[in-house]
Amino acid sequence: MAIDPGQMAIAMVLAVALIAAIIACANYIHWFGRKHPKKRPTSPAFSFEDAIVPPGHFILLRVLLDKTGQHASLSTFQFLMWTLLIAFLYITLWFLQFLNGNTSPPPIIPQNLLALMGISVAVPLVNKGIMEHKKSRSRTEGEVYVEPSYASMLEEDGKPSFLRLQMFLWTIAAVVIYFWSFLTAAFAPAMTAGALGLPDVDPTLLYLMGLSQVGYLGSKAYSGTVILEEDTGSTASAGTIAPTRQPPKPSLVIRETIPEMARSEETVTLLGSGFGTNKDTLMLGQERVKAENIVRWDDSRIEFTVPEAAMPGNYPLRVISGGSTAEVPLCVSESQWSQGLREVPAEIISEIWIDDISRKGYCIPPIGYFITGTRYHFLFEFAVPPGTLSWGRTLFKATFHVDGIRKGKDSFLPGNMNGENFGFFAYTFADEGKYIIEIRGATAKTMTADVRTPPGT
Repeated sequence: MAIDPGQMAIAMVLAVALIAAIIACANYIHWFGRKHPKKRPTSPAFSFEDAIVPPGHFILLRVLLDKTGQHASLSTFQFLMWTLLIAFLYITLWFLQFLNGNTSPPPIIPQNLLALMGISVAVPLVNKGIMEHKKSRSRTEGEVYVEPSYASMLEEDGKPSFLRLQMFLWTIAAVVIYFWSFLTAAFAPAMTAGALGLPDVDPTLLYLMGLSQVGYLGSKAYSGTVILEEDTGSTASAGTIAPTRQPPKPSLVIRETIPEMARSEETVTLLGSGFGTNKDTLMLGQERVKAENIVRWDDSRIEFTVPEAAMPGNYPLRVISGGSTAEVPLCVSESQWSQGLREVPAEIISEIWIDDISRKGYCIPPIGYFITGTRYHFLFEFAVPPGTLSWGRTLFKATFHVDGIRKGKDSFLPGNMNGENFGFFAYTFADEGKYIIEIRGATAKTMTADVRTPPGT
């Protein structure tokens, strides 16, 4: 008996529903497996918003990204397309068998189709091996491999790539042709549900696909450049510039993260070396930190504000500069400690003092000035209206500014420091000079910090 179009439609709908359910589970595991931060004792109860995965974190989009989270892989895209199509058609065949009361498996998968799937699996693996080999192979002194910068799956070295476009075209064309072949075979007059299987791939199409893959891998093998770094600062003779090799660049190292747990819109400082003098790439998890969030970037210090949209969770924080990468963990904590909390601007009633977080202390260090590279705590006292419960549901918020630039934001519970209504911000000065420190709430207080480099350094 010929295949009933109604049964085919039902089988396809069931196949889509099953695949969607599997993807939804994987999406949930991927997102919530790294979303939840170190919980405070008073963490909020689960809400409906917690069950929503942002579109930018959809797993089928994430699997296309490379390890820097900046570039999409064309070979992985091809593998994904064929995986989804073959899974959809094969599950459809099973449901069609069940709807016709037949529990035997569909016919075996044709050899050419298995070969095509094998190509789709092999190319991403070979591509990965080529890229890692080019980055790690030994070179003569002074030679540096510059990895190609991909703006998208279809671009290479900042411009459209014909070989990538060809591979993309044949991938889409092959998927459409194969799906049409399946429908044509399914509704052939003599076809029955038990005899229907996955159609074989035309050898010509398989050859064209393989040829485009070889061209793609060939372009990967020769993309990128090796440059010889030179320094024109010395001369061999009058009027003649003698190139000399530059000393090796300092390694990219992150030595300290201040603080290690931050909330959205809070300023985080990275101290280390080898960051470079120009803004490069800063990644929080799989998201690139926007340039407007980066307050400062120099060779030994980076300051940035955690994006407002950052969800609570433990993230890898990566600095990518000059082809090198350094990574540290960063915990983005809940923006509020529990549901129903009320934040009000803090009325600051004391002058700013430093370092003693249990009682009011001195306003400048005993030596008479501040020292570069030393972390200081800037404290203040805020007023609490009568009747406000200590450790209650009201938070008093304030912001911390250096020379008018906001460096931090936080909210404080009344009585959280040995029963005192104190708040504080931590900050490390990188350079000498005089700075205006300001803490703002409902009112503001300022102080001047004279910062000097320690003698003998």
